Amino acid sequence: MNLKTPILLAALLGAATAAGSDARACGYFNYREVRPAAQARPRPVPVAANDRIAAADQRLEEERLTEAGVEVTSAFPGIRQTFAGGSPLETRALRILSLALVRSEGTLRGVPGFSGASQAERTANLEWATRTLRSIDALRPNDPVTQADLAEALAARAHENESLAILADLTSRDLVGSAHAYAALARLRASKGDTAASRAALGRCERMTRSPTVVCRAPDGRLAMGG
Repeated sequence: MNLKTPILLAALLGAATAAGSDARACGYFNYREVRPAAQARPRPVPVAANDRIAAADQRLEEERLTEAGVEVTSAFPGIRQTFAGGSPLETRALRILSLALVRSEGTLRGVPGFSGASQAERTANLEWATRTLRSIDALRPNDPVTQADLAEALAARAHENESLAILADLTSRDLVGSAHAYAALARLRASKGDTAASRAALGRCERMTRSPTVVCRAPDGRLAMGG
């Protein structure tokens, strides 16, 4: 045998091995050598607090008060110990929950900490909501929205004179932007015997909401003007 033959074979084998390594490095694999990669299970993506509060705002607009409360307490489980002004999102959450409590007469069944199972709990819920809306109004002085919110809560807590003063001032400047506030004004005017003003407020209420039979009524189910 020619002595050069083993040397040539060794060189050829070395070149083939190097070529295989280079092929792997460049991404060219023998399909027989490729093992399927284990597919990771998709991790559940938690719903962000701002998404929940946006949903709560929508539920409030739709008069789905308990659902609004559930969204808020899911986003902020310790909301009852939260103070207005901590963050814009928390303040928004506090407003939504407070209005939901006012409009449900202090009862949000199924909402932890706010179910209002007893009269004492309902009273405490309404007092908390009123204090909260007052603190939000203090943070935003001369804001017609927060003033109307506060007046709505005050009317529900039998602070009629203060509520009426706020709403009368906003009405004189055509700054009442809430159907619920007009409903409260209609009830207050009716309680003072001012039927014409009560009917006018009720009319504004009905034009501002898609749910007039729900919104433009007194808590006992009668029309706000007493009909």
